[in-house]
Amino acid sequence: MEGPQIGLYLCQCWGEIGRTVDLEGLARAMGKKKGVSVCRVHEAWCSKDGLAVLSEDIREGRVNRVVLAGCSPREKESIFRQAIEEAGLNPYLLERCNLREQCAWPHRDDGKKAYLKAVNLVNMALAHSRQAESLTPLAFAASKAVLVVGAGIAGLSAALDLAAAGAEVIVAEKEAFIGGKVAEFYRYFPRQCPPSCGLEYLTAEIRKNPLITLYTLTEVSDIEGGPGNFQVKLRQQPRYVDMAACTACGKCAEVCPAERPRTGPLPAPGKAISLPGGFAYPLAYALDKEVCRGGNCNLCAVACPTQAINLNAVEQEFSLEVGAILWCTGWQPYDARNLELFGYGRYANVITNVEFERLASPNGPTKGKLLRPSNGRPVKRVAFIQCAGSRDINHLPYCSQVCCAVTLKQVQYVRELAPEAESYVFYMDLRSTGEYEAMYRRVQEEGMATFIRGNPAAVEEEPSTGRLTILAEDTLAGEAVRLEDLDLVVLAVGMQPNQGPKRFIENVANWEFPSGHIQCFPFESQRRGIYVAGCAQGPMDVAAAVRSAAGAAMKAMTVIGGNFTVPPTVPVVDKNKCDKCKRCMEECPFNAWSWDETEYPAPDLRKCRQCGICEGGCPLGVISLRNFTIKQLTAMVEAIDMGFLGRQEPVVVAFLCINDAYPAADQAGRKGWQYPPNILTIPVPCAGAVNMKVVVEALTAGADGVLVGGCPSDQCHYRQGSDLAATRLANVGETLQRMAIEPERVRLVRLKADDDSLFVAEAEWFVAELRALGPSPLKP
Repeated sequence: MEGPQIGLYLCQCWGEIGRTVDLEGLARAMGKKKGVSVCRVHEAWCSKDGLAVLSEDIREGRVNRVVLAGCSPREKESIFRQAIEEAGLNPYLLERCNLREQCAWPHRDDGKKAYLKAVNLVNMALAHSRQAESLTPLAFAASKAVLVVGAGIAGLSAALDLAAAGAEVIVAEKEAFIGGKVAEFYRYFPRQCPPSCGLEYLTAEIRKNPLITLYTLTEVSDIEGGPGNFQVKLRQQPRYVDMAACTACGKCAEVCPAERPRTGPLPAPGKAISLPGGFAYPLAYALDKEVCRGGNCNLCAVACPTQAINLNAVEQEFSLEVGAILWCTGWQPYDARNLELFGYGRYANVITNVEFERLASPNGPTKGKLLRPSNGRPVKRVAFIQCAGSRDINHLPYCSQVCCAVTLKQVQYVRELAPEAESYVFYMDLRSTGEYEAMYRRVQEEGMATFIRGNPAAVEEEPSTGRLTILAEDTLAGEAVRLEDLDLVVLAVGMQPNQGPKRFIENVANWEFPSGHIQCFPFESQRRGIYVAGCAQGPMDVAAAVRSAAGAAMKAMTVIGGNFTVPPTVPVVDKNKCDKCKRCMEECPFNAWSWDETEYPAPDLRKCRQCGICEGGCPLGVISLRNFTIKQLTAMVEAIDMGFLGRQEPVVVAFLCINDAYPAADQAGRKGWQYPPNILTIPVPCAGAVNMKVVVEALTAGADGVLVGGCPSDQCHYRQGSDLAATRLANVGETLQRMAIEPERVRLVRLKADDDSLFVAEAEWFVAELRALGPSPLKP
């Protein structure tokens, strides 16, 4: 077939559209339009009979593209695409026109105006369809391997889940031993079981699984490529101990003269060459060269009976190819030295909740006895300060979720290790969610602690005794509190992500200002193919970390093995017109753009999310998503009769984000909200995809106003599209003034998917304002 032969299919939608819009009259008018070879009206094109008629038209060669005018394009898309593909037509030659949610329903009280609006909506759809092209999804060969970065509880759990699904798994842990922070704990809550139990089980399963390879002392040094085909460089520091030869006899540590320096109130664990006292895997000593005296000291090597120590070992770097990456890098405690009022670092008996775990552990510096760090005497009075640095705009603005439960657990430590000791808990809000409520009730009912609602103003020390005093205000009793003779103060510091190299993590996790859309894209980072689990995703307890590991592992499985498929609606650059300004590179939220071999910008299609922000930002308008081109958008605008309601009635072209603003408009129609028929909508992948050349073209063609609907700033599916649209629309004002067009004719509105009433209010307000301004000076 030569040229577009469009099949225009008008749907009654079981009378929902037909009772408002004269579809037979519309069919007579539209059937004469350029390129329309077939125009039919049916009760329901999604029905079995309707699909059969549509399919026959395709098979008989009557049409080579389809415009379906009926319900919202957000409905039944897969049904229609599958039908036309089975009939032999490329599914990307389907165009939808929303006559139900955004025409018949919101204008049911005025059939005449609804009909006139329908004429324009169909004309716009036909204009878009005439320039549509057949597209084929892109396939990239995908590696079956997955890199798991971090071997804490989340990383180990994810590794086992992935291997169980048949993936090859490489685990890279930056420390000498696996287990992460969990390995340092004394007990899990709420059941107070030892962490070594769970870690031993995970380790045993990993050891016997041939699909899992574990590297310790290893960090990521570079990541190239995209989902299905990442090229990763790993850098491994020397252990200086041959793991195969080491028997963990400990003779090296016995002779080692280098003690680890103290970094807090408690003695540092071990010597320069050491093995953790509790859970340890690999079960082989490791030498820390930063602590080792070096020089001529080789006492450990001499003492080793198996000659397992090589003090001349060097760093190694190696590369591997993986299909997906799981970022499971865990967390670190907030630095309590920043909390000057509480005296951490100045007073020996002020410690953090993480350090209290070591203090309580049989493998800790006091062998599980509750002793004061300053002089080793028994602790008789201990106070816990909640939210130490958390929920504070000067420190951590968020709640770390687990600190309250940790304190309840540690209060039980005190009862277990020093039954006669007194515990006090200073808090503003205690948060014991789910089954942790039972732990809270037990602490209360058994009188394990006195709870004081108030943030301490200061912690003071009596220098001669080392005992501490807390000054606070009990907000429930309404009186000042001076709690004296404390042997120990425990700061419940919050959690911070272990981010690793910034160039890898900057698009992965940011707890304070989340850069992803967790509801719609759980476990996904801003870099496609990299998934986040455990406390790299956000503060959580062990159980939640294991659950998140399973979810992230499932996500990773979707891009590995066989072929990784990318939708064909990718951005294309017209190199003949590109001036290499780099705007596309700078504004892409997913770092998908780089220079190609011809030194022009080119997208990495595996990274690209097809948001269209590059298309919207290109100053010359030389970037377009396939089948969402600037040329197609311009043709849609030019197809509008700008006087279809009369010259005095304004016409508004509304570009609405398909994720939030467009659904809000649909929802308004479903609820029967009425708004002016002056609004003609065009769905866009993101508000950031609207190029200002199209906005100017709409106004040049005679539109009285342009409305761009995007997501709220913190809910953009593409991180910054809505904000970029706001900036661009603000900057286009100067151009409009040169055209003698009031800047007020262009407006951005931010809508959530359920903001149907707000959409109606904005539409009414904008139309009223345009009426007050009068017709556009460029209106025909």
